[in-house]
Formats: sequence, structure tokens, C-alpha cells
Amino acid sequence: MASIVDPESAKSLIQEYRQQNAAAGGPAIKTHEGHLLNGYFLDRKSLEAILKDPKVAGISLKLAKHPDFKGKPGNHFTVLYSGAMPNTAPNPVTPYVNTGAVYSDTPVCPPICVSEE
Repeated sequence: MASIVDPESAKSLIQEYRQQNAAAGGPAIKTHEGHLLNGYFLDRKSLEAILKDPKVAGISLKLAKHPDFKGKPGNHFTVLYSGAMPNTAPNPVTPYVNTGAVYSDTPVCPPICVSEE
């Protein structure tokens, strides 16, 4: 299970990521609009659609190349997410498997952001 991070630690970690992402020689992960990527917004409707399946144990979140930049250079990424359920295969390679629908077109931050203050 994930752990809760206190708000001050969260602010500090977010700030450190932003500084490193913007630094010369840093990873410079960008949104499809060319802004430095700070995060993503996952909407309630898609999360509820995934979590209504009683077999779902959680959400699987994957980083992926943004489709507008497929096959092109540059660090333009997006997030794909889906429900994850326990893998019941004998000797599974991973403890969870995808439940089916994979969501994309996740709004990015910026411009869709929440305040860390």
C-alpha cells in the first residue's frame, strides 16, 4: 500500500523535481505543448469507471511516449492507466495484470494544475 507524504515533504519533493527537470543537462521531460512536465490530472469519472470492477485491486500507471511524438526524438511523454487485478497465472512474472480498458489523453500540468500551497 502507498504511504502518505506530509504536505511539506511533498512540496519539497515536487520543487526538487521541477528544479532538476528544468536544469541545463537535466531530463527536460516536456508536455506535448512543449512545457516542462510537472504532472498529470486523473479525472474522477475514469477512475470510478475503473474502480467499479470488483476484481480491480488498484490502478496501473504507465509512462509512455505521447502519440503526437511517436517515432520522433524528444522527451514528450504521457501517462496511460488502467485497472489492475491480481495475476492468477501459475508462477506469474508480475503480481498484477491489466483489466482491459487503457485510458489516455490525460491532462498535463501545466496548464491543468493543483496548487501545492
